[in-house]
Amino acid sequence: MTATTEWIEDHFIAGNLALDFANTVYRRWPEPGPDLFSDTTDLATWLAHTGLLLDGESDVDEGTLHEARALRALLWTVFDAHKDDRSIPADAFTDLLDTTQRSITDMTVHADGTATAQNAQGSLAIVALRAITLLLDPPPQGVRACDRCGWFFVDSSRSRRRRWCSMKTCGNQAKAARYRSTHA
Repeated sequence: MTATTEWIEDHFIAGNLALDFANTVYRRWPEPGPDLFSDTTDLATWLAHTGLLLDGESDVDEGTLHEARALRALLWTVFDAHKDDRSIPADAFTDLLDTTQRSITDMTVHADGTATAQNAQGSLAIVALRAITLLLDPPPQGVRACDRCGWFFVDSSRSRRRRWCSMKTCGNQAKAARYRSTHA
């Protein structure tokens, strides 16, 4: 039996829903850490926490969990290319478009540009649309990845030199490691 992930604000530091979705592993490097979507309940509670799916309306099954993990891997590909100033691989962008097309009837786009999901499939389509929007209209500060864990974030720091997903976790660990290495 796996422990259910308790979603807290520290999991939502990216500044963009699609980036937060991509950050649903404990770390991306140096090797992938534990999957925070360990089961269908974890995915359902993440979707509820973000407001993409109402609590108690979970229709997340193993197939949806598999699709969510595939979408996350796809997001890693496109956001890694984006942060490295490389062209987005055409096949990855096509797969993002396919994700939205498969589930477009499972969501509603409102006149103000907001979207609501009717089910878990619609929620994944919204995440894919948010990723496409970020790729086609990137923020001026750009997408970066944490030096320690690889989590993505929009660099909204004043100096545009943010290095860590969070000062509370990776930043403190990096500074402590640097201190230990210079004072050993």
